[in-house]
Amino acid sequence: MNKFKNLSPFQRRYIPIFSVMGVLTLLSLILIFCFPIISHQIITSPENKSSRSGWPVRLAAPFIDMSSWVNPTSTYSLNGAPDLGKLYDKSGLRYYNLGFIQPDQQNPIASDGNINWGWGGYGSLGKNGSDRAQYNGIVKSLINLRAKGGDFAISIGGQAGNAPWKVTQNQNALENFYLDVIGTYELKRMDLDIEESNQDENQNIINARAIKTVQDKTNVEITLTIPIMPYGWDQKQIKIIKAYLDAGVDVTVINSMTMCYGTGVRADEDYGTASVRAMDNALMQLKLIYQNYGYELTDDQAYLKLGATFSIGYESNLYPVFTTSMASTVVEDAIVHNYGMVSMWSMGRDAMLESNSAIKNPYKYSEILAKYNEDSN
Repeated sequence: MNKFKNLSPFQRRYIPIFSVMGVLTLLSLILIFCFPIISHQIITSPENKSSRSGWPVRLAAPFIDMSSWVNPTSTYSLNGAPDLGKLYDKSGLRYYNLGFIQPDQQNPIASDGNINWGWGGYGSLGKNGSDRAQYNGIVKSLINLRAKGGDFAISIGGQAGNAPWKVTQNQNALENFYLDVIGTYELKRMDLDIEESNQDENQNIINARAIKTVQDKTNVEITLTIPIMPYGWDQKQIKIIKAYLDAGVDVTVINSMTMCYGTGVRADEDYGTASVRAMDNALMQLKLIYQNYGYELTDDQAYLKLGATFSIGYESNLYPVFTTSMASTVVEDAIVHNYGMVSMWSMGRDAMLESNSAIKNPYKYSEILAKYNEDSN
């Protein structure tokens, strides 16, 4: 039986066309929702001098622990907080990654379901905390840096304590937390330091959705700081990267912690050359990851999305001292290849605001990092 027998010529002509269009529309929706895409991913070219935030696309930006206590007798102390403006004056480094904002260790979730937070996980060092003197010192420090033309990103998470995405998987609570931090400190860039027990894939998937919403609302740049070995990222770290890319987050830099390798170092290398090998392997891995999203990155573009952070001086008796010579090896490779960022843990050690048995003179590592500031060629 001809099912088109009783149809008009117009219907016989256009029903098949509309049917095909319907099938194509359905297939398009399946591709959109079932396959990962990066809807607005910006791939930076080496010719660009600054990112959308106005920050340089390649820069030196050391980490510093803002909750660490600086003796009030020190000229670097602002009510016990490190004075970033003075550190800028002495080191010449104008950009900093500030560690770490975390949920309150004692009372992470408020009665309304939102996150109580503070510097170092101390609720007393939050904007509504009880330690007004030290907190006001932190705020004054941030103001001092910006007044001199510098700027800062705030790092969320860290090695010690629980990250916000670990204490709650409520997406609205996570969004409210990030919007609060971004609004309080007028952030252009925010770092997620994802290590230790904070690397759970499912928790990061939920957090990535929150970050995507927050980024759409604020246009904040997002960097990820994750562990690495000389052979590159493990599958755990690759899954974390993909969690944020799958959510459509525009990730500016994936910053690898080029440190604490243990037995992962070969007999013919030190921690400096092992760190360069780690970055070489991260480059290959990153290009493969982005291929899954339809982007064929050049080496230049991929390096601009990579960062390296080494841990200076003495870390523990499990690892060798990371020397200035090793730091020079990493920075020289960064200069050759144009990493998106080079950094160190931490500025507090290098400025001798805290004791480190392997650091005898201040700013020796800063001098090396300064070679890679925004004016480097």
